[in-house]
Amino acid sequence: MAIAIGLGLMMAVGRVFAPRAIAWPIVGFIEVVRRTPLLIQLFIIFYGLPSIGIRFSPLWAAVIGLGVNYAAYEAENYRAGIQSIPRGQLDAALALGLTRMQTIRKIVLPQAVRLVIPPVTNDFIALLKDSSLVSVITMVELTKMYGQLAATNYDYIGIGLLTAAIYFLLGLPIARLSRALEARLAYMKI
Repeated sequence: MAIAIGLGLMMAVGRVFAPRAIAWPIVGFIEVVRRTPLLIQLFIIFYGLPSIGIRFSPLWAAVIGLGVNYAAYEAENYRAGIQSIPRGQLDAALALGLTRMQTIRKIVLPQAVRLVIPPVTNDFIALLKDSSLVSVITMVELTKMYGQLAATNYDYIGIGLLTAAIYFLLGLPIARLSRALEARLAYMKI
């Protein structure tokens, strides 16, 4: 999640405020990542990159794959939030003597972050569920464990329901934190 937030925010700011020579490669990267399946990206990172001498453990391949994939989606969420801030606010901040970076950091981003909390929360819950895909790169996680336990015990329904409940419980704090953060930021002065 930290990779997705940090990289996504940097890409969004670069896409909106950077010169075209920087913005267009960012747009290209975002579009390629968003239009290719996460599973293929994980395969490329874990199985493809070693052919050119870049190796990652299954854990790091999963972290990088999920982080970069979701960073592209977060970049689009943040971009939408940034572009929803009226242009007049940017112009007013610049007229008051704030630099462009101060305007972005103190005026634009605080408001944009407040606006994108709901879609970002949805993405993080989806990220939690998409973590089941890392089982294809030899990493044992919850869904892989479900398959192994269910096959061993011949209990696909009971263990399946338990696995679903665990995913639900893992996502619950994210949703609750999001609601609390959204409520807190709604009354915060910028």
